[in-house]
Amino acid sequence: MSGVMTLEIIILAAIAGFLFLRLRDVLGRRTGHENPSDYFGHAGSTQNGQDKNSETVIPFPGAEQADPTIRHADIAAVTDLDGSIGQTLVAAKAHETDFDAQRFIEGAKAAYEMILMGFESGDKSTLRPLLNDDVYSSFAGVIDERAENDLSVDARFVGLRSTKIEDARLNEAEKILHMDVRFDAEMIVAVRNSEGEVVDGDPTVVRRMNDLWTFERKLGDSNPGWLLIETGE
Repeated sequence: MSGVMTLEIIILAAIAGFLFLRLRDVLGRRTGHENPSDYFGHAGSTQNGQDKNSETVIPFPGAEQADPTIRHADIAAVTDLDGSIGQTLVAAKAHETDFDAQRFIEGAKAAYEMILMGFESGDKSTLRPLLNDDVYSSFAGVIDERAENDLSVDARFVGLRSTKIEDARLNEAEKILHMDVRFDAEMIVAVRNSEGEVVDGDPTVVRRMNDLWTFERKLGDSNPGWLLIETGE
């Protein structure tokens, strides 16, 4: 009986040794001088029948200089790179290399909500740094008129449905960039008199907003802020 067990142990040991040698041949032995590609996949390796490089592509240094879609990916993400708006924004980058169209859109969204809510709540201190003199004067005039007539506003910003750059203009000589942005949004607004009665709007109805605002900034300026210089529909 012990002879049979000994034979089984010898056979199992032989099989284990064979598997070890096969695994070493397949996986290789680490020497301390391995190429990182040995562990992250070679250029032609596949996984589940798909080329790994189709999922993750690391361009060679300098490739972004040759391919505008890489160099200006932020612009291509918000508008047609070959269109008039795209080409204007490409020209803007010549004056301010870290200009980012996607970051501008996100900032414009935040500014839109902040300005609307600041206007409805009568918060001049919030509005002042975001508006040029003409727009601020117009907004402040309405706020003062409401106060004189003992009117208050109940407002709630529901959200933005879409935001789109409709036009862009660059003054090359003065390095001033104008951006026209279309906002499609929803708000609830109700104006009340001193007795609390609703005299305009409706606190239960969502109002659709469709505004075209123009922002301005001098490229290369140390102040990163944009100013709202015009409002319209």
